[in-house]
Amino acid sequence: MGILQRYVWWEVARAFAMALVTMTGIFVLFMVAAQAMGSRMLTPRDVVTLIPYIIPSTLPYTAPVSLLFAVTVVYGRIAGDNEVIAVKSAGLSVMTVIWPTIFLGAAVSAILWQASRTWIPMSAHEAKMVLFRDMEDVVYKFLKRDKQFSLPGSPISIKVQDVEERLLIKPTFWKKGPGDSIATTIQAKAARLHFDMEAKKIVVDLEEGVVQNHGDGEEVAILPQGMESFEFPLPDDRRNKGFSLKTVQEYTNAELEENMADARQHLALDRRRQAIAAGLLFGAGKPDQVAWGDVKDAFINHAEYRKKYNEWETEKQLRTSMAFGSLLFVVLGAPIGIRFAKRDFLSAFMTCFLPIIGLYYPLMLLGINMGKEGAMPAYQALWISNLVLALLAGWVYPRIIKY
Repeated sequence: MGILQRYVWWEVARAFAMALVTMTGIFVLFMVAAQAMGSRMLTPRDVVTLIPYIIPSTLPYTAPVSLLFAVTVVYGRIAGDNEVIAVKSAGLSVMTVIWPTIFLGAAVSAILWQASRTWIPMSAHEAKMVLFRDMEDVVYKFLKRDKQFSLPGSPISIKVQDVEERLLIKPTFWKKGPGDSIATTIQAKAARLHFDMEAKKIVVDLEEGVVQNHGDGEEVAILPQGMESFEFPLPDDRRNKGFSLKTVQEYTNAELEENMADARQHLALDRRRQAIAAGLLFGAGKPDQVAWGDVKDAFINHAEYRKKYNEWETEKQLRTSMAFGSLLFVVLGAPIGIRFAKRDFLSAFMTCFLPIIGLYYPLMLLGINMGKEGAMPAYQALWISNLVLALLAGWVYPRIIKY
């Protein structure tokens, strides 16, 4: 029996490894292409540096599907070759050949669970920072080649006469105002750019600068002789906010729990403090001294903290749910592979994959939306998809054991 179980385990593990490498390669290719097209700043060197950091981010998606592929292929083949019937003829249960794969699925789930808490979010953040480590070099290269550049999501556009090493020759900076109109024009004899990633800003040092504010007054100001500077924040709009701030996917679980603890404190105390202060002033006959602006801000911030808390809790539960999904893919895929007994690996996989993909991931997306919106506690919403797979497995297994 030990030899049989080792044989099944090895066949599944080998198929899983091949499928994981293939699917991860495809995912990484598409993600790198999307990143390069979206940022328009990635050099070939950046792409090579980016790949090792992107690979971990794909594992929660590629590992479960790769396991499902391996399980359906291997068990479909051994059932199609009547090996399962031979096992039952020897007086052994079908579970004899299923248990080794369940242990493999549990091991993969445990690895994904631990990685999603630390390694994967840290890698996601490092992947984003690849672009900014050499941002100055990239911007200077664009300016040297095209003589003009607009940082995606930034209100500043730059045009230069030439670039000499790290010096911009006769640069012109345009700052956009409402409706994409030009609000300010800054010209200089020379300038240098500095990206301050800690302060999330770009500092521009000017030499002999002239500032013109466009508007009714058309004011023109000549900066004092010498180097003057101005600064503007790094892009923080919907498309580029991941470059300047950490997204929720980049927080480790320890950071998520710290943020959630802080949010819980604000949710519990901020509005209560303002309400007590206002009540005391009313009771003292001093309603005119109530800081209504602070009261309003407390209620607005309460809604924002609630929203952030739901997002952090949803992300935390999502990581555990997706990691545990790998085990359930194995638990459900093995008996279905045996039941259909397909020697054709593609039909065996698709027979199991299509129903699962049509149920599991839509329910997961539904749970994410419900968790973020606060319509249902995240610890419940994110486990609906896994519960459905567990119920399906409970329905299938009695039929397979009799098979």
